[in-house]
Amino acid sequence: MLYISTRGAADGKTFADIAFEGFARDGGLYVPENYPKFTSEDLALLRGRDFPSVALEVLRRFWTQIPVPDLWGLCRDAWQPANFGNGRDPFKAHDVAPIKWLHDGVGLYELSNGPTLTFDDFSLQFLKRLHAKHLGTEPENITLLGATTGDMGASAEYAFGDRRDTRVVMLSPKDRMSKFQSAQLYSNKDENVLNLEVEGTFDDCQELAYKLLEDEEFRKANKLGAVNSYLWARIAVQVACYFYAYIQATGAQNEQVVFCVPGGNFGNAFAGYVARAMGLPILRILVATNENDAMDRFLRTGVYSPRPASETIATSSPSMDISRAANFERFLFEVLGRNGVRVKELMKDLEEKGSFELTQQEFSKVRRSGLAAGTSNHANRLEIIESLNIEYATTIDPHTADCLYTGVYLHPVGVKTICFETVQAVKFPKMTMQATGKTVPLPDAFADIFEREQRKTTVAVDESRIREAVAAFASKPWA
Repeated sequence: MLYISTRGAADGKTFADIAFEGFARDGGLYVPENYPKFTSEDLALLRGRDFPSVALEVLRRFWTQIPVPDLWGLCRDAWQPANFGNGRDPFKAHDVAPIKWLHDGVGLYELSNGPTLTFDDFSLQFLKRLHAKHLGTEPENITLLGATTGDMGASAEYAFGDRRDTRVVMLSPKDRMSKFQSAQLYSNKDENVLNLEVEGTFDDCQELAYKLLEDEEFRKANKLGAVNSYLWARIAVQVACYFYAYIQATGAQNEQVVFCVPGGNFGNAFAGYVARAMGLPILRILVATNENDAMDRFLRTGVYSPRPASETIATSSPSMDISRAANFERFLFEVLGRNGVRVKELMKDLEEKGSFELTQQEFSKVRRSGLAAGTSNHANRLEIIESLNIEYATTIDPHTADCLYTGVYLHPVGVKTICFETVQAVKFPKMTMQATGKTVPLPDAFADIFEREQRKTTVAVDESRIREAVAAFASKPWA
């Protein structure tokens, strides 16, 4: 399996080649040259297997150059119950990603049981091991540059913080994360981690990271790699999550299900599109958005008009406070028949005009893609959190509340609906208190989270200053 760009370039790169490479040479994102297919018989063979075993079957089709026993070693080590046993139910600690069924065929897919209590742990624990493996016993030194709304940054720093061959520079938006998220991110003590608190929005942070990573001379001089959700390796792991959820949720061959995922950077949504293209019987993928609803509007109208970065609304589901979703370009590439020239044209319109509109013929393909969306607000989130707490003694975070509102209230269908729980409620105590009148107890590993010393450097939305800070950190002598 080789990989091509959403803007037309075909560099003939492998899964390992692009593991930490965010952009192709033409500025596009990497996708496989084709999507491997699973038959009904293939899916039947997955039943009864644990997550590492299912992930192996998915990932080996995307990374065909690695011997299967070596890939199995990565999967087995990355997704051990010891790393993903932070769930609420101790009787399910052996299962790294269980589904908790609520009512009328609605289930919570618990992907937030990793070491930093976020779904990002699934892909980043794998990437940590992949880095050591595919570069041999003496991996090349690399500085990973990323932008975070809170959770991914802490997950990346935890994953790579103990590696002597890796540094992490994380851009985060000032005053746009919960108190827990900020404390978790900035209290990292590893000397190979630099947190830059940017006086702007997440979209500002992401755009700044883009500019540095797209500068080939700067990237090579400082040995930079990417770590955000637009890495194909991260998408591939999320595809595996869909397969594992499906075999848990269904019993009959070809039974269809609905998935509902938070919009965010569109990685989970696109992974669902890929899983469907590979043969997983998915009736619909619902994309939950908050007040930053560009994706909802696009899926309803064919017009993509994200807010400027400075106008991104700060909401009570902050990890979804994103106007321009990084992985959206991949979806465009697919629904436009893999026409890289057309994708490049639309992305140019987006840069120059701030928006673009599909033709009616193009939009008809979007409507047949299996994706739909819904929008919820603060009051909706409070209602969902309160009702689940009362009816099921379950406390969810605001992003999962967005998912449930979209999946249950806006798009009720007569098939099983699986809502992704991508972060634990303990990270949002203010929201939990407002909705339920109580807070979630801090896990033992985070009992002193608010007392820990925090380290960060505050910077303006200034490319030159951030460029200097990244270069200075990346060029320090390696131990």
